[in-house]
Amino acid sequence: MSDRTARSAATRRRFVDVALRLFREKGYAQTSMTQIAQAAGGSRANLYLYFNSKPQLVLSRMRELEPEVVELYAALDALPDHGPEAMRGWIDRARGMWRRYGAEFEALTQATSAEPDVLEDWLGLLRRLCREQVVLYRDCASEGERLDREAHLLVLMMSLEHTFHLLYVRGRVEQEERILAALAVQWARLYGR
Repeated sequence: MSDRTARSAATRRRFVDVALRLFREKGYAQTSMTQIAQAAGGSRANLYLYFNSKPQLVLSRMRELEPEVVELYAALDALPDHGPEAMRGWIDRARGMWRRYGAEFEALTQATSAEPDVLEDWLGLLRRLCREQVVLYRDCASEGERLDREAHLLVLMMSLEHTFHLLYVRGRVEQEERILAALAVQWARLYGR
């Protein structure tokens, strides 16, 4: 990688990191592109060389995280057992990801509320992840049953995100262990265990 390419990547990353911090501190809607540029030590013109909107800043980071999210759901499909105990282990893995990327998921939550394109992009990923599951659909008797299971999976995915947002972004960890156990049971029921 050339020095120029490395500097460009570092500048791009700095803009995204600062944007996520400001979104968390001030709120997505209350943060302007000018504030992001200034807080990152750059000019607005320089910021616009890399990103022309706040949604692009959020989506940039989410695309970096997408392989880890895909791997998380591939690991779910690959579980040898989908009982509550195995599901609890998988939920703990998902929890670790939310703890590592709380700022990113907070920005995503705020952006999906304000930006239809960000919402559609994220829902598109969730739909793809649903379609890529194999074990869940293996014994479906019809396409309608498969579509019903896919809808249930999507609902559980969104419920998991909302629950993790409350627990790990908003810090509402009262009864965390009971909540995680309840999630494990819900996921196991979907998989017929």
